[in-house]
Amino acid sequence: MLQKIISLMENNIEIKFKNQKQSFEILEEEIRVELNTVKHKLKYNITLDDIKNSWHIENGIVDLKTMRLFASVSFNIFLIICCIALLNNAPTNALYILFLLSFLPFVLIVNTNKKVYEEKHIGSSKLFYFIYTKTNASEVDAFIKLVYKKQNEFYKKKFFLIDPVLPYNLQYERYIWLYNSKIINENEFEVIKEDLDKYFNFNINNIQQ
Repeated sequence: MLQKIISLMENNIEIKFKNQKQSFEILEEEIRVELNTVKHKLKYNITLDDIKNSWHIENGIVDLKTMRLFASVSFNIFLIICCIALLNNAPTNALYILFLLSFLPFVLIVNTNKKVYEEKHIGSSKLFYFIYTKTNASEVDAFIKLVYKKQNEFYKKKFFLIDPVLPYNLQYERYIWLYNSKIINENEFEVIKEDLDKYFNFNINNIQQ
C-alpha cells in the first residue's frame, strides 16, 4: 500500500506516503513534529501560541532518488535497444524514435509524481505542514481542527483568570481578545469582567482604608 494514515491516539497522527513519513503529537503547550520527507529530515517542537490561523497549499515535489533510478533504468534500456538496432543496421531516424519512446515512460512518471500529493502548510515561524492527499485529507483536516481546539484551551487556561500582579487594563484587554477570538463566549466574558472589577475595587477600598 503506497500511502496510509495511522492515528495512534487522539492527540497523535502519523502520515506515511511512499518513502516519506511525518508524525505529529499535541502536548500540553506545544506540538512535537518529526519530518522525514523529500524536503526535510527534522525533529522539533512548535509552541501552541506560535501557530497562526492561516494555511496554504503547495504542490509536492518529486523524490529525486526515485527519479534518478527511473532515469538510469530508462537510459540503460535505451542503450540496449540502440545496440540491438545498430546490429540490425537500423536507420538513424529509428534511433531518434527509440530514444523518445524509451524516455517517454520516465517523463510520464515524473509528471505523475508531481501531481499525486500536495502539502498543507499551517502558519507558524517553524515548518508546520502535512502531506495532503485525497485519501488522507479528512484525517489531516480533523487533526488540524484538534490543534486549534487545543490552542484555544491553552489560551483560555493561560489568560482566563485574574492575575494579582498584572494591571487592570492589561487583563481586561486579554479578556476582550479571548472574546473576539471566540475562545470565550459573551457570558464568560461578562462573568470574568465582573470578577475583575470586584477584585480591583476590593483592593482599592482596602488601600484607601
